[in-house]
Amino acid sequence: MADSLMAKILLVEDDENLSETVSDWLTYQEHDVETAHTGFEAVEQLECAVFDLIILDWNLPGIEGPDICRKFRANGGATPIIMLTGMDSSTEKRTCIDAGANDYLKKPFKLKDLSVKLEQYLSQP
Repeated sequence: MADSLMAKILLVEDDENLSETVSDWLTYQEHDVETAHTGFEAVEQLECAVFDLIILDWNLPGIEGPDICRKFRANGGATPIIMLTGMDSSTEKRTCIDAGANDYLKKPFKLKDLSVKLEQYLSQP
């Protein structure tokens, strides 16, 4: 667990209640969390800072999650990305992976399930 403490995480979620809940949870787990509520804010933050992990919602105002993910990967971004979405078909899952996401979490989700995924990616060398 020591490897994952104080990870810098970008949380991109337009639902402000969910964003606040997840941000509080991650902060409680000793992570440094920055938030964005639109696709444009996310792109700007990704251009200005380096993160250890990105939690990216699919449906965002401005630019959708898969498009942000594709652009980030095309520009050489290698940070692990966990995509959040209310959709659960195999087509959506494939779209997430094809866009460059490392993983996928269907809403609604348990915060402990998100933590398990974070540990998985943050503990990798």
